Amino acid sequence: MKTKQTLAVSLLALAMLASLLAPASQAGRSQIHPKQAEIKWAYDIDKGFAKAKKENKPVMVDFMAVWCPPCHAMEDTTFASADVIEKASAFVPVRIDIDKKRDVAAKYGALARKYGGIGIPNVLFMAPDGRKLKHIVGYYAPRQFIAAMDSALATLKEGVTF
Repeated sequence: MKTKQTLAVSLLALAMLASLLAPASQAGRSQIHPKQAEIKWAYDIDKGFAKAKKENKPVMVDFMAVWCPPCHAMEDTTFASADVIEKASAFVPVRIDIDKKRDVAAKYGALARKYGGIGIPNVLFMAPDGRKLKHIVGYYAPRQFIAAMDSALATLKEGVTF
């Protein structure tokens, strides 16, 4: 009888532990830190540019795909960094899934290699009027990404175009 009680308590404890761990592993990438601040992405580039013109801010377009491991790494580290989130407030952030909006990605030269492009993640920084300020491809750690953001903001301030 005592063995059955010990086994039952052990199984209950194991089940409770599993239930605590399951949400973190199954919740999906956007639910990792649900109460943490996050970048407020727009998902329509035309609306993003309209907002950028209205707010006089540059646009930061993240071209990504759900199947892209480096894109997930950027989401989990770079775009989750408090410093990147804070710096992103100087931009109108727009996220484009290249599989869902291939025409938009093609227009801005941001297709993945599998579509004949240069690769993803692919982030394009542009002035509110559409001028290209900076274009980066591949995974960027938070510090590297902030440097790219600062460079785009400086380029905008200086009025340089590429």
